[in-house]
Amino acid sequence: MADPFSAQIKAQKLANPPWLDLQLSKEAMDHLWDMINQQGPPPEAGSVLQRQASFGGPNNKVNYIEDKDNWFYENVLIQISEQLYYKDWNNYYNVHIGQSAPPPVFELKLLWVNYQKQHEYISPHNHGALFSFVVFMKIPTHWKEQRALPWLKNVAESRVSDFQFILGTGMGPVQEIPIPLCPEDEGRILFFPAWMWHQVFPFYECEKERITISGNIILKIKENN
Repeated sequence: MADPFSAQIKAQKLANPPWLDLQLSKEAMDHLWDMINQQGPPPEAGSVLQRQASFGGPNNKVNYIEDKDNWFYENVLIQISEQLYYKDWNNYYNVHIGQSAPPPVFELKLLWVNYQKQHEYISPHNHGALFSFVVFMKIPTHWKEQRALPWLKNVAESRVSDFQFILGTGMGPVQEIPIPLCPEDEGRILFFPAWMWHQVFPFYECEKERITISGNIILKIKENN
């Protein structure tokens, strides 16, 4: 018998998605974990930083981190930024063929860690930047097991524990594109235009934290000489 979950996931895939879905190297992941560990524990519930960043439950925590020596940007993000930027044919034409625009200069604007416990979520939102990304650092649950929980196993389109993109055009229908998550997704990076709306669903019956890193890339404006 075919796995109905796999069939559902394949049906949701787009032929030419506007985002990139990549796997980071062990070196890159080790660097990110070093940044997390150097920053220390997340802010306590009720702190100013936690209140400003939390929009998915009373204990959802965020820690801003620093890319030491700009290593992650220089070795990972700049290549991915260029790849997504030139995925737009108009950008490639204007820079490399028509030469009517200079090559883009990107900048890592913000980098932060999300810590979530069971029942917590991140509501639909987008970012004020050029590109945004999420790196799945620690995924303590498996989407198949989450969907099989007693009160969810008969739900036809459960999104429990998923990351999800939300796409729509004008007054047309909205398309939900779930990204089911499991421990094998640790090290996976989704890199997408910052205008894309997205959200994160809660997980259940697990005491471990879900840990992700997010960030924003902006297009740096060159100063006139």
